[in-house]
Amino acid sequence: MNPSRLAVSLSLVLLAGCAVGPDYQPPTPAQLLPAATAETEPEAAGWWQAFQDPALNRLVGAALRHSPDLASADANIRQARSALEMNAGAQWPQLNAAGRVSRDQLSRRGEALANIPFANPQTLFTDYRAGFDASWEIDLFGHTARSVEAGRARLEASREQAADAALRVTAETARLTLDYRYWSLRADNAAAQAGWRAELARLTRLQFQAGLAGAGEVDQAEAERLRADAQLQPLLAARQAALAALGPLTALPTAALRAQLDGVAPEPRLPPTPAAGLPSELLLRRPDLRAAERQLAAASADIGVATAEQYPRFSLLASGGWDSVRPGDFASQASLYWSLGPQLNLPLFAGGRLQAQVRAREAGYDAALAQYRKAVLQALADVETAFLRSQAGRVQEARLSDGETTLQRQLGYARQRVAVGEAAQSHAQEAQLQLAALREQRLAARQTLSADLIALYKALGGAPTRQPPGESSR
Repeated sequence: MNPSRLAVSLSLVLLAGCAVGPDYQPPTPAQLLPAATAETEPEAAGWWQAFQDPALNRLVGAALRHSPDLASADANIRQARSALEMNAGAQWPQLNAAGRVSRDQLSRRGEALANIPFANPQTLFTDYRAGFDASWEIDLFGHTARSVEAGRARLEASREQAADAALRVTAETARLTLDYRYWSLRADNAAAQAGWRAELARLTRLQFQAGLAGAGEVDQAEAERLRADAQLQPLLAARQAALAALGPLTALPTAALRAQLDGVAPEPRLPPTPAAGLPSELLLRRPDLRAAERQLAAASADIGVATAEQYPRFSLLASGGWDSVRPGDFASQASLYWSLGPQLNLPLFAGGRLQAQVRAREAGYDAALAQYRKAVLQALADVETAFLRSQAGRVQEARLSDGETTLQRQLGYARQRVAVGEAAQSHAQEAQLQLAALREQRLAARQTLSADLIALYKALGGAPTRQPPGESSR
């Protein structure tokens, strides 16, 4: 090979490996995290199984299969994948074929025949044409390479957004399922209170008839009965609302949901609070943060695309085929035509448009970086808030559980006194009502604590259930 040709070929190979614009480097945790933060635990799949509720596991599975949010996220992934394939296709030569048959009439006074020395040239004929054209842009400055890089980052971002949607769907399904369970338990407790209030009102009326109670005591007992009846209705409505909200998430009819959730069931288990870990792990664990980082990578690649627009673009063009006005001569050597050669496009003056485009992409990168940093800080705040609430909820639930145990003993004493004739039946009824009132507070506290634990799992990106030392689950 001629040395000069070899030098040119090597130069083209080296230039083809160049790509203008910044090479993306993901921000380090030190750039995104504040100096002191709450620590978190690595990610684990199936976090909702820590509640040990078979119905909850089945409903989460249905939501992951049928949720419209996840179907939309899957469609976004396919869209991003197709966009990446379109960008990647530009790296390869483009080849098109065409053919035509036309009946043509040339103007005798037109420029096509102006210099023809014949008196009566043929102006009406049928033209037969078939051929191809090919082009290949040599990506010297990385215009296509950066486009592919941006497309790949956006595809990865769409996958992380789908994972984040799945996390949100599972968290909402778990919360609504446990809410339904607790609303049912609280409604049963309220119904029992209403029954005891009705019995207490009946006993008070008997005492009034026997002259042992006044009219005011009868009115007071009746008012308490009505108040107990009124407290039951909001609980039933809240339970039905939780059931209705589960429908769009799981794509299951109300009857099927009720069949899975109704029936005698123990109180939902409270899983242990996830243990602490390194704050930098949160960047790898939460899918919304991973998606924000991939969007930042795409914004960086966009700068390279815009920068490459300012540089020359080289292409190799080729075309060829057969063209004849006589069908019999179509395949002959004389009907063959072809063209081959390089093409250069060099932007000389665009009124500042190309430079403005680069500045716009740089501003887009700065905005994506700010959004990423905001997402990280918000994630840390979510973890700390949910962790503090769950800690406070555990203390409250423990105190109320101890109080309920104490009132259960008092109820036992009251029943013993009634049995030996030392106290009236109403004494035991009053003790039963006090216990039911405290049980309502404890159930409400456990319901709030369950929601806080779900929020903590969600904030941790689906954390495992490794138990911190000294903490037990109920």
